[in-house]
Amino acid sequence: MAQAARVLERTAKRLGIGLLALAVLAAALFLAALLVNAHDQALAPEVRALLTPPPNPYGNPDNIYVALQGFAAPPAESVIVVGEARIEHYNRNIDAALRDPAAVSTAALAPEDAHRLSFKGDVSFIRPLESSVWNEAPQHEQQILALLRDNHELMERYLDLILLRGYYETARPSALMPYPAAPNEVRRLFLAQLALQMRATSPLQGQIGLAELEGDIRLWRRVLTGEGGLVSKMLAIAFLQSDYLLLADLLADPGIKLAPHEQYAESLVPLFDARDFDLGRAFAAEFRVQVATLRSPDTEVPRGAQGWLERAGTRMSDHFLKQNATENLLATETGRWMAAAADPAKFYAATHSPATWSIAGGGMWLLPLSYNPLGKVLATIVTQPYRHYPPRAWDEAALQRLVRLGYEIRQRRVAPVDLAAFLRAQPQWSTHPADGRPFLWDAGTSELRVQTVSQHPAGWRFSIPIWQPPPLAPPASPR
Repeated sequence: MAQAARVLERTAKRLGIGLLALAVLAAALFLAALLVNAHDQALAPEVRALLTPPPNPYGNPDNIYVALQGFAAPPAESVIVVGEARIEHYNRNIDAALRDPAAVSTAALAPEDAHRLSFKGDVSFIRPLESSVWNEAPQHEQQILALLRDNHELMERYLDLILLRGYYETARPSALMPYPAAPNEVRRLFLAQLALQMRATSPLQGQIGLAELEGDIRLWRRVLTGEGGLVSKMLAIAFLQSDYLLLADLLADPGIKLAPHEQYAESLVPLFDARDFDLGRAFAAEFRVQVATLRSPDTEVPRGAQGWLERAGTRMSDHFLKQNATENLLATETGRWMAAAADPAKFYAATHSPATWSIAGGGMWLLPLSYNPLGKVLATIVTQPYRHYPPRAWDEAALQRLVRLGYEIRQRRVAPVDLAAFLRAQPQWSTHPADGRPFLWDAGTSELRVQTVSQHPAGWRFSIPIWQPPPLAPPASPR
């Protein structure tokens, strides 16, 4: 028994010494982490450069963003005036909302007018990204005509958008800023109306419909290339996709007459400049939102409302989140993604390299001992989702090529038997601009399909039917 007691005593003593050593080591490491994070960095020039947006060349009456903010204005009121008022209300109250959310609610920053003009009816039977508006609109003609009568003013407002010069988000950057309202229901009705109009027997009506479709493409191209965040870019890309799908179905219809010359192709089926799909400026706009959020005034909580432990935890987290260092890191990461978004080769090299992760430099295990560890985690969280956006834009560029290819097949009257050779001879229209993969021909459905580089919701179309000459009439029987 005495020997067992001595063994237990020695074991306990060694365990105590080990625990004490671990506690000393932990205290030393914690002290080292405190010393490493005892200072902040000076702001890098890249931060100041990214925080300076380009000048706004548009007055409010010419700004699509302002019109979208006021799109649901009460009947007979100006969408520009209402949009200006909403943005100005937000700009005046955002500081108070960030300082004390209890005093100014998020909803109060962009209040909805009780008398706003709302869409009347149900247009869910039109699904421009999943099915063919061209083929389905005639099946619902009476419903569409009734919806057009009930929503006449909203349709007029949408057509007025086409006349505006450009897009520039004039609200102050913040996580609560008002994003462009997507007129989804009105736009579905607009596309359905175009499908009916371009099928009309009157050549004039068909030409008017084509002109309005071309105008809509130019409208959302202005939004795509305008000054705004990722929400506006994704909205523009989705709306452009629906425009081009409607155009592709029209081109495949042998009953529709089109002018067969090269100049018309540039007007009807324009291929955007590759720089139009560069989302770098959107990443810069997101950076301004992130920095505005970091710099926002802390919520004022009475001292008695916090316990000592909570206050200590807040001070400790502030010690390991350095404001300037985090902004510098965000600027570095944003600049890297901006460069990648401009060049698919750089993008895919970056996304397959672990060095793009902000916390990869020292590894996860050393993160607690590194400088500004919470800032590194934050930068990773907010910038890593950027990898999903450029491929979405490049798939829209590929769809434009595909629709242009459909036009060229029709113009040149390429027979299905000659299609493979034609595709090989025209890589500028028949391959994906991001990775060069060819479009695929399905002889069973007579459709060409894009091999997409991004993930999309199930059912979204990236295939188009191909025009084929109508069958010859059977020879008349001899008399």
